[in-house]
Amino acid sequence: MPQSLQQDLYDEFSRALAGLCPLERVREIEAAADATDPQGVAARTWREIDALGYVDALTPADLGGAGLSLADAEGLWRAAGAAALPYPLSDTMLARALLRSAGQRVPEGPIALARALPGPSGLRCAQTPGAGLARSVLVQRDGGLLLVAAPAVSAPGLFRPRASAAPAWSESPAVLGRVALPDEAVQAWRNAADAAGIAGALQAVLDRCVAFVGERQQFGRPLGRFQAIQQEISVLAEQAAAAAMAARMACASGAMLPDAALAASARLRACEAIPVACAIAHAVHGAIGITEELALGLYTTRLHEWRAAGMSEDDCAELVGRRLMASDSRTLLEFVRGMMAAIAA
Repeated sequence: MPQSLQQDLYDEFSRALAGLCPLERVREIEAAADATDPQGVAARTWREIDALGYVDALTPADLGGAGLSLADAEGLWRAAGAAALPYPLSDTMLARALLRSAGQRVPEGPIALARALPGPSGLRCAQTPGAGLARSVLVQRDGGLLLVAAPAVSAPGLFRPRASAAPAWSESPAVLGRVALPDEAVQAWRNAADAAGIAGALQAVLDRCVAFVGERQQFGRPLGRFQAIQQEISVLAEQAAAAAMAARMACASGAMLPDAALAASARLRACEAIPVACAIAHAVHGAIGITEELALGLYTTRLHEWRAAGMSEDDCAELVGRRLMASDSRTLLEFVRGMMAAIAA
């Protein structure tokens, strides 16, 4: 898809989310006592977003979707991150594409992608962003994905207690569908999607900081006129731009599933930006930055959740390092050029 059309797709989805799920609605959804109530605000808002058709972007066109590539969908995930969308959008997009391609029924509502944890009985999953709003869960287990109905009760999310969760079933749940997909491919896809969402949220944080320092007065001048503040904003802009570029590179291959090393590199770079960006954003805003009145906390909480819930930075770096050591590249630059050539191909 040409770059201009990619930008159009991002802009259109951003405008739609601003109308259907503004930040006030995000707060309401994440505070809802029963997020899966069909008549509740979370379910109603999801149906409105789903009706736009973007959730079926990765589903092949002959199966009722848009048939977009990963490179095309990357802009949608950045837009969702910039809007602080509380649902597991990227998980649902992948789940629908995989299930329909396998000829299996797709359940209604959001679908979370969760990783199973070892245990003696039942089924327990790791902390999963957005799982508290999911109607179904696609569980990564034993080299494949199992589709099951969301549990009635789950352990609350550590960062967003009601929107996220650690799904758990006391007994083995009924399997509604199965998809064969190696763990490495699932992890690579998760890394790329997370990197894109993080990039969108970082850009939103940057935009809010720029607006704040342009309006807030100190000693008779806007904060943005002080050199120290300008320096902090420039560092924040650098972090946001680097994360966005890394996400685009991870998703640039055109296939639905990304290269594992590129995806790990993207997540690593995006996660490295999070503590720097969040610290600067809250320092720039001062005491008001930690209040519920300000929307900044919606983004920084989500950013910290992304960093904590996925593949660790050490594991990402190890994966990239192993790929480097296994390659025939004589230098690091040659290795990077080889990865870039693979994207261009």
